Amino acid sequence: MSDSQSILHQVPFSTGRELPKIHVPPKACDSHHHIYDPNHFPYDLNDVRNQPPATVESYRLLQKRLGIERNVIVQASAYGTDNSCLVDALQQMGRKNTRGIAVCHSDISDAGLQRLAHAGVCGLRINLAAQLQINKVEEIVPLSERIAELGWHMQFWINADDIPGLKDMFYKLRCPIVFDHRGHIPQPQGIHHPAFQIIADLLKTGNAWIKLSGVNFDSVVGDPTYADVVAVGRAWAALAPNRMLWGTDWPHPTCYTKRIPFPDDAQTFDLLMQQVPDERNQYRVLVENPNELYHFE
Repeated sequence: MSDSQSILHQVPFSTGRELPKIHVPPKACDSHHHIYDPNHFPYDLNDVRNQPPATVESYRLLQKRLGIERNVIVQASAYGTDNSCLVDALQQMGRKNTRGIAVCHSDISDAGLQRLAHAGVCGLRINLAAQLQINKVEEIVPLSERIAELGWHMQFWINADDIPGLKDMFYKLRCPIVFDHRGHIPQPQGIHHPAFQIIADLLKTGNAWIKLSGVNFDSVVGDPTYADVVAVGRAWAALAPNRMLWGTDWPHPTCYTKRIPFPDDAQTFDLLMQQVPDERNQYRVLVENPNELYHFE
C-alpha cells in the first residue's frame, strides 16, 4: 500500500489502515454508529464522559474504507433526548442511504414523532443499561403502540441479566424489537445464559432482530479474534439469518470512556464471515435485512 493510500484509509477512532477482505456488496449497510458534534451541539449536562467529536465528515472516511453505502445513525447517549445532532447528521447524509434511531421521553407529542420521521428516523432506542435511563419500564409498551403506527421499531440497549425479568414485556410490544450488540450476552456463559433462549424464542416469532455489532463488547478473549463473542454471533445467525444486522458501533464511545484501544473496523468487519459463513446470508445481513427493517427500498 502506498503512503497516499495509507493516509486515505486512516480513520479517526479506528485502528489499522487495511481494507476489509469480506466481499462488500452494493448498498451494504452499517446498521449502528453514532455522530458526536459538540462544537455545534452541546452534550447533555448529566453526561460527564466528554466524548470527542466524531462528525459526519469523519464517518464518511470510515464508509470509504469499508465500502459501505448505507448507514443507520443511533442517537448518542451524550445527547440524552435532544435529537438535534442526529437530525442534523441525517440532513447532511441524505434520506436515500441514511436512517436514524432517536431517543425520547414517553410523553413526546405525536407531532414530535412525525417531525423525527420526516427527518429520517425509523426507530427509538430504549436504554435500560447505561446511567441515562430515559424511559421507565411501564412506559415502554404504550410507547411501542404509538411508534408501531409509524412503522418504527424499538432498539434495546440492555444487560442480558435483566432480560429474564422483562420477558413478558417483550411479548407485549406492538412493534419490531432490535437487540443491539448481540443482546450483550455475557461471557463465559455465552449461549448458555438464560437471555439467549429468551431472545431465541423472540426471533422465532419473526418480530425480533439482532445487531451483530460492537464485537468488542462482552468478550473475555478480546482482540483480535473475539472468539467467544463471535461464537454467540454465529449461533444467532444460524437461528435466523433473515433477522441479523451488522454494525460498526463507530466511534466506539465505550473504548474512549474506558481508555482502551479502538478496534480495527476492517478486521472486525471481516469477523462477519466467521459468524455468517454463507455468502448468500452475508448479503441478507448487509443488504436485504436492513432494507426491510429501515425501509430503504
